[in-house]
Amino acid sequence: MKKYKAYMLRMTLAVALLVSVQSCVDLMEDTSSVLSIENLKSEGDVVSALAPVYRQMATVYATPHFQRVPTYGADDLTTWWAGNKAPIRVFDRFDYGNGENSDINWLPTGWNGYWQVIYRANTVIDGLKTSTAAEDIVIAADGEARFLRALAYFHLVRTHGNMPIILDGYTPTGEETRATVLQNYEHIEADLLAAEAQLPGPGEVSSVGRISAAAAKTLLADLYLTWAGWPVKDNSKYAMAASKAKEVIDMGYFELLPIEDLWLMEGQNSRESVFSIQFSMAEDIRNGYPAAFSFHEARGWSDAYPELQFFMDFPEGPRKDATFHTEIPQRGVSGGQIVTKDPATLPWQDSQRGHPMYKKFTIAEDLTLGGRTDGYRSVEVYRYAEVLLIYAEAQAHAGSTGESIEALNQVRRRAAGIDYLSPDAQVDVVSATPNEVVDEKGWELAGEYKRWFDLIRTERVEEMAAKRSLDEQVELARQPTKDNYIAPIPFQAISTSELKQNPEGFVIQ
Repeated sequence: MKKYKAYMLRMTLAVALLVSVQSCVDLMEDTSSVLSIENLKSEGDVVSALAPVYRQMATVYATPHFQRVPTYGADDLTTWWAGNKAPIRVFDRFDYGNGENSDINWLPTGWNGYWQVIYRANTVIDGLKTSTAAEDIVIAADGEARFLRALAYFHLVRTHGNMPIILDGYTPTGEETRATVLQNYEHIEADLLAAEAQLPGPGEVSSVGRISAAAAKTLLADLYLTWAGWPVKDNSKYAMAASKAKEVIDMGYFELLPIEDLWLMEGQNSRESVFSIQFSMAEDIRNGYPAAFSFHEARGWSDAYPELQFFMDFPEGPRKDATFHTEIPQRGVSGGQIVTKDPATLPWQDSQRGHPMYKKFTIAEDLTLGGRTDGYRSVEVYRYAEVLLIYAEAQAHAGSTGESIEALNQVRRRAAGIDYLSPDAQVDVVSATPNEVVDEKGWELAGEYKRWFDLIRTERVEEMAAKRSLDEQVELARQPTKDNYIAPIPFQAISTSELKQNPEGFVIQ
């Protein structure tokens, strides 16, 4: 066993706002950039204390190709069969499951990033206990920190299995051991129940990107839906998921954008967005989605695109047109700027990767920033469409109602390019099984890193892997089993702590 101490350095708020550490270590990672807050006196102090937590979550979400490597087993994502994509291919081809390949690069990025969010949120929650700022400011800030901590834990638990519970500090000893999955769900739930009671309504947040009570309710609904599925399988949570999603719907605040407007820059931070991660053109804080989801010939990195069978199964119509590029942009570089070649596009069948490309993540790209495509559009964490589908799926387990079928039909109508509030006999369904709603959710949220977790909790990973096209260039190492439902913990985290590797350390309840 290897142990060492993690030392906290006292830092000013200004320095904490400037520093964003991406450590290459483990659960015991360097926490020297985390604030130690002893006296928050004003609203400005509180906002400054929260800023590094939001900024760290933005760092997590800015790099989709690094950050979400363990989700490439889903059928809505595959990757290039060459280049530096080996870490992604490990998960795309299910070449893991018994602790193997825990030492690949890119795997620690998500692990370290989310633990940094947790440590920083812990610091803020602790500092707010002695704050002399106005009570309403302190209460709301505590709710924001709890939401961000819950979101980080939710990602870690679903990805790597049951985690140590560190809710009262930012100096781990290395001797922490795993709680159970159920205990993890319970502390996430406790944070979110507190947050929804403390946070303002969606129309009352002080600035764009701040967390509202609707976001807390949505994450609660997602938690309950996950809790009801694999591995805990507590069926009573379906009703709770439906209830929380319905509370968001009943707020009457959110709406669906026209499908052709959804992914434009003008579509960000709309009434469809329940919670999104902000980036800034003014401050030149970019996200890596356009480059990750563009092919090399479009001046991207060929990191991610849909599996062929998923694309073929995707229902035709305006949503498919808004989701995928089937004509691949052909670009070069002249004078340090991206220029269009002649011909401007090629059919996806003739592209270098032989796949279509995700248009939803590239339509707002900026081609003026240098030799590679880049972007500033906010990244959606939860959209109103997902709330409607959580409600429809959860309610389907207990017996669909007119309201839950209407929620599903609103998403289907928007996908068909018609007014989502106007019934249409050619589009609407009168019933739906839970799996049919999950399929609809897969199409609606394609590429948004939701599909993998939906396939896990519904135990359909094997089903979708069996449908994989023989034309895929990334061949499966094995047919997946439950051992592939959780990713290995990064090797360095195992070697510098008491944690046990998956699946040995995975305990449900």
